[in-house]
Amino acid sequence: MSDSDSFIDEVAEEVRRDRLFSYAKRYGWIAVLAVLVIVGGASYNEWTKARERAAAEDLGDAILAAITLEDRVVRGAALTEIEAQGPASRAIIDMMASSELLESDPPAAAALLLSVADDPDVQSIYRQIATLKAAMIDGSGLSDAERRERLDGLT
Repeated sequence: MSDSDSFIDEVAEEVRRDRLFSYAKRYGWIAVLAVLVIVGGASYNEWTKARERAAAEDLGDAILAAITLEDRVVRGAALTEIEAQGPASRAIIDMMASSELLESDPPAAAALLLSVADDPDVQSIYRQIATLKAAMIDGSGLSDAERRERLDGLT
Protein backbone atom coordinates (compact mmCIF):
# COMPACT_ATOMS: atom_id res chain seq x y z
CA MET A 1 0.00 0.00 0.00
CA SER A 2 2.83 2.38 0.72
CA ASP A 3 4.34 1.64 -2.71
CA SER A 4 1.18 2.81 -4.48
CA ASP A 5 1.04 6.00 -2.37
CA SER A 6 4.62 6.88 -3.22
CA PHE A 7 3.93 6.14 -6.89
CA ILE A 8 0.89 8.46 -6.85
CA ASP A 9 2.93 11.17 -5.10
CA GLU A 10 5.66 10.80 -7.69
CA VAL A 11 3.22 11.10 -10.56
CA ALA A 12 1.52 14.15 -8.96
CA GLU A 13 4.92 15.78 -8.51
CA GLU A 14 5.79 15.13 -12.17
CA VAL A 15 2.45 16.57 -13.30
CA ARG A 16 3.08 19.71 -11.21
CA ARG A 17 6.58 20.04 -12.62
CA ASP A 18 5.32 19.62 -16.20
CA ARG A 19 2.64 22.23 -15.59
CA LEU A 20 5.22 24.63 -14.14
CA PHE A 21 7.52 24.19 -17.16
CA SER A 22 4.64 24.71 -19.58
CA TYR A 23 3.71 27.95 -17.77
CA ALA A 24 7.37 29.01 -17.84
CA LYS A 25 7.54 28.36 -21.59
CA ARG A 26 4.28 30.18 -22.21
CA TYR A 27 4.68 33.17 -19.86
CA GLY A 28 8.41 33.30 -19.19
CA TRP A 29 8.91 36.15 -21.63
CA ILE A 30 6.81 38.37 -19.38
CA ALA A 31 9.15 37.80 -16.44
CA VAL A 32 12.20 38.42 -18.61
CA LEU A 33 10.63 41.60 -19.99
CA ALA A 34 9.79 42.81 -16.47
CA VAL A 35 13.37 42.26 -15.34
CA LEU A 36 14.72 44.09 -18.41
CA VAL A 37 12.36 47.02 -17.83
CA ILE A 38 13.35 47.29 -14.17
CA VAL A 39 17.07 47.09 -14.93
CA GLY A 40 16.73 49.54 -17.84
CA GLY A 41 14.77 52.01 -15.72
CA ALA A 42 17.31 51.84 -12.92
CA SER A 43 20.17 52.31 -15.40
CA TYR A 44 18.49 55.34 -16.98
CA ASN A 45 17.83 56.84 -13.55
CA GLU A 46 21.47 56.46 -12.52
CA TRP A 47 22.67 57.84 -15.86
CA THR A 48 20.53 61.00 -15.52
CA LYS A 49 21.69 61.50 -11.93
CA ALA A 50 25.33 61.16 -13.01
CA ARG A 51 24.81 63.61 -15.87
CA GLU A 52 23.17 66.18 -13.58
CA ARG A 53 25.91 65.73 -10.99
CA ALA A 54 28.60 66.23 -13.65
CA ALA A 55 26.88 69.41 -14.88
CA ALA A 56 26.67 70.74 -11.33
CA GLU A 57 30.33 69.92 -10.73
CA ASP A 58 31.31 71.72 -13.95
CA LEU A 59 29.32 74.78 -12.87
CA GLY A 60 30.94 74.69 -9.44
CA ASP A 61 34.40 74.39 -10.99
CA ALA A 62 33.71 77.38 -13.24
CA ILE A 63 32.50 79.46 -10.29
CA LEU A 64 35.50 78.42 -8.21
CA ALA A 65 37.88 79.31 -11.03
CA ALA A 66 36.22 82.71 -11.39
CA ILE A 67 36.27 83.62 -7.70
CA THR A 68 39.91 82.69 -7.27
CA LEU A 69 40.99 85.49 -9.62
CA GLU A 70 42.80 88.40 -7.97
CA ASP A 71 41.06 91.51 -9.33
CA ARG A 72 37.42 92.13 -8.34
CA VAL A 73 36.51 93.55 -11.75
CA VAL A 74 38.00 90.55 -13.51
CA ARG A 75 36.18 88.24 -11.07
CA GLY A 76 32.88 89.97 -11.82
CA ALA A 77 33.45 89.73 -15.56
CA ALA A 78 34.42 86.06 -15.28
CA LEU A 79 31.31 85.31 -13.24
CA THR A 80 29.01 86.97 -15.77
CA GLU A 81 30.53 84.88 -18.57
CA ILE A 82 29.67 81.56 -16.87
CA GLU A 83 26.99 79.57 -18.66
CA ALA A 84 24.31 78.57 -16.13
CA GLN A 85 22.04 75.53 -16.46
CA GLY A 86 18.91 77.07 -15.00
CA PRO A 87 17.34 80.25 -13.70
CA ALA A 88 18.28 79.56 -10.07
CA SER A 89 21.96 79.04 -10.83
CA ARG A 90 21.93 82.09 -13.12
CA ALA A 91 20.43 84.16 -10.30
CA ILE A 92 23.08 83.05 -7.83
CA ILE A 93 25.90 83.71 -10.29
CA ASP A 94 24.50 87.16 -11.11
CA MET A 95 24.23 88.01 -7.40
CA MET A 96 27.84 86.93 -6.88
CA ALA A 97 28.95 88.98 -9.89
CA SER A 98 27.07 92.03 -8.63
CA SER A 99 28.86 91.83 -5.29
CA GLU A 100 32.18 91.82 -7.16
CA LEU A 101 31.19 94.78 -9.34
CA LEU A 102 29.71 96.78 -6.46
CA GLU A 103 32.78 98.91 -5.71
CA SER A 104 33.91 99.56 -9.29
CA ASP A 105 30.58 99.90 -11.12
CA PRO A 106 27.48 100.27 -8.87
CA PRO A 107 25.03 100.83 -11.76
CA ALA A 108 26.15 97.59 -13.43
CA ALA A 109 25.84 95.73 -10.11
CA ALA A 110 22.34 97.14 -9.63
CA ALA A 111 21.42 96.23 -13.21
CA LEU A 112 22.48 92.61 -12.61
CA LEU A 113 20.45 92.47 -9.43
CA LEU A 114 17.42 94.04 -11.06
CA SER A 115 17.62 91.56 -13.92
CA VAL A 116 17.37 88.79 -11.33
CA ALA A 117 14.54 90.61 -9.53
CA ASP A 118 12.54 91.03 -12.75
CA ASP A 119 12.99 87.46 -14.03
CA PRO A 120 9.72 85.52 -13.48
CA ASP A 121 11.48 82.17 -13.91
CA VAL A 122 13.61 82.73 -10.79
CA GLN A 123 12.25 81.59 -7.44
CA SER A 124 10.67 84.36 -5.41
CA ILE A 125 13.25 84.18 -2.59
CA TYR A 126 16.06 85.02 -5.04
CA ARG A 127 14.00 87.81 -6.61
CA GLN A 128 13.29 89.32 -3.19
CA ILE A 129 16.94 89.18 -2.12
CA ALA A 130 18.04 90.75 -5.41
CA THR A 131 15.44 93.51 -5.02
CA LEU A 132 16.61 94.28 -1.50
CA LYS A 133 20.29 94.30 -2.49
CA ALA A 134 19.63 96.53 -5.52
CA ALA A 135 17.68 99.00 -3.39
CA MET A 136 20.54 99.18 -0.89
CA ILE A 137 23.20 100.10 -3.45
CA ASP A 138 24.22 103.75 -3.31
CA GLY A 139 24.72 105.18 -6.77
CA SER A 140 22.66 102.47 -8.42
CA GLY A 141 20.76 104.93 -10.56
CA LEU A 142 17.44 104.12 -8.89
CA SER A 143 15.42 107.09 -7.72
CA ASP A 144 13.87 107.12 -4.28
CA ALA A 145 10.44 106.51 -5.80
CA GLU A 146 11.72 103.47 -7.74
CA ARG A 147 13.37 102.10 -4.59
CA ARG A 148 10.21 102.61 -2.57
CA GLU A 149 8.09 100.98 -5.29
CA ARG A 150 10.36 97.91 -5.44
CA LEU A 151 10.56 97.61 -1.66
CA ASP A 152 6.77 97.90 -1.28
CA GLY A 153 6.48 94.45 -2.83
CA LEU A 154 8.63 93.03 -0.05
CA THR A 155 6.57 94.52 2.76
